[in-house]
This record gives sequence, C-alpha cells and structure tokens, in this order.
Amino acid sequence: MSTTRAPRSLRTSPGRRGFIVLVVMIVIVMITLAGLSFVMTLSTENKAVHRQGDQLQLDEGLASGVELLKAFCSQSAQLREEAGGTQDNAAVFGNLSIALAGGEEDVLQLSVLSPGAEGQAGGAVRFGLQNESARLNLGVLAEWDQRVPGSASAALLQLPGMTEATAAAILDWLDADGQPREGGAEAEYYAGQGLPYEPRNGVPALLEELLLVREVSRQMLFGADENLDYQVDTGASQSAATLSTSRGSGGDDDLPWARLLTVTSAERNQTLAGQPRINLNERDLKKLHGQLAEALDQPWADFVIAYRQFGPAADGAAVPPGPEPKPPGGPPDRNRRSRRTAGVGADSALDLSAPARFEIASVLDLVGVSVAVPNAAKVPRVPGRAERSPQRPKPEPAGDESMRVLACPLREDPQLLLDQLPRIVDLTTTTDQVVIRGRVNINEAPRCVLLGIPGLEPGTVDRILTLRTTGAEASDLARRQGLWLLTEGLVDRAGMKALWPYITGGGDVFRAQLVVRRPGAGRVARAEAVVDAAQSPPRQVYWRNLTLLPGTFSEESQGLETNAGGESWTQPTRPSASSPEET
Repeated sequence: MSTTRAPRSLRTSPGRRGFIVLVVMIVIVMITLAGLSFVMTLSTENKAVHRQGDQLQLDEGLASGVELLKAFCSQSAQLREEAGGTQDNAAVFGNLSIALAGGEEDVLQLSVLSPGAEGQAGGAVRFGLQNESARLNLGVLAEWDQRVPGSASAALLQLPGMTEATAAAILDWLDADGQPREGGAEAEYYAGQGLPYEPRNGVPALLEELLLVREVSRQMLFGADENLDYQVDTGASQSAATLSTSRGSGGDDDLPWARLLTVTSAERNQTLAGQPRINLNERDLKKLHGQLAEALDQPWADFVIAYRQFGPAADGAAVPPGPEPKPPGGPPDRNRRSRRTAGVGADSALDLSAPARFEIASVLDLVGVSVAVPNAAKVPRVPGRAERSPQRPKPEPAGDESMRVLACPLREDPQLLLDQLPRIVDLTTTTDQVVIRGRVNINEAPRCVLLGIPGLEPGTVDRILTLRTTGAEASDLARRQGLWLLTEGLVDRAGMKALWPYITGGGDVFRAQLVVRRPGAGRVARAEAVVDAAQSPPRQVYWRNLTLLPGTFSEESQGLETNAGGESWTQPTRPSASSPEET
C-alpha cells in the first residue's frame, strides 16, 4: 500500500509551532496589559472624580460659611450680641456640621476663625470674627488730613516699622493729585524705575495693592506668617525675630500692616435695634418734630426745633433751674398721645412752618445749652439755607418779655449724661448718610491704631486699653457708640466732640478665615473672606483661597473650646415691626 504525504508547504515544523505559541502568548499578555492599563486608568479617574467631588463639597462648604457670615452679620447689633457676639462664639462659629447626601455620618465640619484676643501675634485663634473697624481705613486718611492737617501721615507713622518716606509714598499713592510730597513718590518716580504702572491716586481695591508702593515690602505688609495661620512659621522665625527687633518688642509691634490697615471698614447709621435714626438736620421741621415727639418726648422735640430755628442763646442766657428731666423714651402716659396730636404746645411760641437757619454738628452741641425763643405766636420767615457756623443772636435786654429762654432737657451733669445721653445718641444722627465709613472701633483697635486717631493722647490711649480690658462700668449703648470715653471721664465734652468724627464702638464689616474639614478623610479647605453687612443685602467684598498653603489649623493644639455637639446655627427670628424690640 502506498501512502500519500502532505505537500512540504503544508507541513509545520516543531520550531514554527513554538513561534506561534510565543506570538499568541505575547498577544494575550498585551491584551492583558491593555486591560490592566484600562482598569488602572478607570481607577485613577474614579479616584480623581471622587477627589474632585470631595473638593467641590469642601468649596461649597466654604461658600456655606460665607452665607453664614452674611446671615449673622446682617442682623442688628442687638441681635448679634444676643446670639453670642462676634468675639468668641463657639456656639455659632465652632465646628458646625454641614450634612451631606450620604447620611448622618457624611458631614463636613465648618469653623470660623480669627486671631486671638487683642490680635496678639502668635496667640491662640478663636471662634469669631475680626471687626474691620478696629483697623485704620486708608480711604478716610484724606478726609482726616482736611480736618487736621498732617493727621494722615501721623496715623501711618504709628504703624510698626513705618518710616516717613514710606508714609509719604503711601499717601502719594492715595491722594488725587500728582504732586509728590516731601520724600514721597508719584508717577515720575515709577516711570523712572521702568515700572509699568503709576499711582492709583485713589483708594486701593485691595490691601495687596500696597506692594506696588515704593519701599513697601511683603515682609512689612504680611509679616512672617507665610501660611496665614496667625503664627510665625518655623522657617521664618529668624527673619521674624530680626523684624520684631527693628519694630519693637511684643504686642502691636509684632503685627504686620495687613492686620492694622483696611479699605472696607463701615457701619450702618442705625440704632442698636437696627432702626433708622432720626436726622436732627432734617429740613422738614414738622416731620422732625413728630419723629422726636414719638421717639423721645415733647420737650426734646420743641427744643431741637427751637435750636434749628434760632440757634443757641448768647453766652449770657443762663439755663434756668428746674426739676430733673425725665428720661427720654420712657413709658407713655395718658396725655402723651394728646400732646403729639396737638403738636407744639401753646406756650412754646414755635412755628413749624418757619425755616431752619441752623444745623447741628453733633448731639453733644445740645447738652446744657439754651435757646432764646420769641413769645410771639408766629416766627417770621428767614430766607436762605441752613448755616453750619451760626452767629449767636444778640442777648436781649434784661426783663424783655418778648423773649423766653428754652433750656435743653439734658443738663451737663455726669449722672444724667451717663443715664440719658447714650440713648439719645442711639436714636438720632446729624447726617443723612446711610453708611458711615472709616471710624475706628476704640473697643477693639490695637494701641498703634488708637494712637493714630487725631486728638487721642498716649495717656488717654493707655487708659482706654486698661479700662476696656478690666471691664469699665458702661452701658451697652455707651460701649457701642464710644461714648464711654465721656461717661467714664477719660475726656471732657469738648474732647469727645472733637473725637466724634473718628471713633465708634461698632462696625458692620467683618473678616474671618473659614476652615472646612471632612472628618476621617484628612481633607481640608480654607479661605479668608470679608463680608460687608453695612449695606443691604450684605455682600462678600474680599475672598482669598488658602487651601494650597501648607499647614492648617488644629483646634487641639490651639486649645479651642469647640462646639462638641456639632450643632448647626439657625438665624434668630427678627422681631415684627410692632414688637417692643423694634420700638
């Protein structure tokens, strides 16, 4: 039998069969590696998506913190104090829980932090806000210089490490003219240095803009706290020590300028309860009389109208003695409504249709003065606008029955001033401005800022620092207005009147750092924000994301008393317009 053999081309040698197996194995390995690479890519993308989602949640947590600040700061000063205040308030600002969609355990923790008491460098942080009114506002320095020449430069020179040349360069950056001050720098200097900018000749939008000013260094502006955790960093300790030696030692001398200056401080021209104040310089005297009779009483309404129409009496017109005045705004009696309805009393000889010839510069101008009022039934009209610097009327001859002296209901008595003046100042104003900008909060400002206020002597500043830390006996209203300088005897009435345009005890623009954590994940986001609640609705006027800076806050190391329950804060219900709190 013969056998048939396959053609040579169809026969496979053992070597070729091994090669095919190797190729198959390589293909399988490549497919496996491609699949593994695909799986790893999917895993990486999955982690990145979750990481990005976590970061978005942290960012939204920061945004929630800003909304918390807006809601809290939009309240009246009275409601803020009733909710715990802004200084040290762990119940509102400490480790608040933000619930997420993953269940009860899926939460974020939000903390609102500020530097420790008195803003001391290197001190512990606190759950609370920084009042921008405790800083020197660059936007009002030009106005200060108009009132008291040289006061703007004097205020800047109180800052640690500030030189006359640097102060002049900063003021040249702020003022509206192009004429350089002595030692200053205007557009010609910056052009000569080849710099592609020139002075703003206005108020900077951000404090960081001061880095463009000649001789202003980052070290001076922000200090040695590179990661902005309110502590001197270890790597910068040597340079910080050198800087501290050049500035001074301890207290305010260690604070950078960014902690002492601002461009946003402001306060609402409202009462402690958040109601509009009565403008004593209102042109409609009938409207003004009605408002004063409603808020204070009839004698105050008559006296203010008489002052606006006739001005203060001559120096020879003595205030007649009388019974101690009743505190304004007390419980209404049965005849109060009938007096308001009847308008001016028959014996006041006032005509509300007569124009106002005088304006009131300060409520303090009214204390202890008197007004010579004619006994005639009608007051002759006097054309012209109201005068800010009135000439006092000539004294009438003794025994002239055509004139009578109307005394201010509030005499210049220390106890009466303490009891009544804060409420009167709270209810009234002498300007129609809705927002007052740039006044310095004497209850919170550091010593170097207080020393820059025109008219405040170093001895008075030291007494202020002592009394505000030991808790001087002053009413809440006096504290809020800064009137405790007068009621506590630190300054006299003339000194208080001179300080009035520069000082306050309040403020409605606040700064804080927001820190959001995801418990157990070790992920943190933080930012610095400034909320301006002097306007309605409040708005965020500054934002700086600090998440990428090294390091973060540790409540344990700072010894903070946290909100252990992780409770969320609920904005208190505002009283209705008819409630006693609003009236």
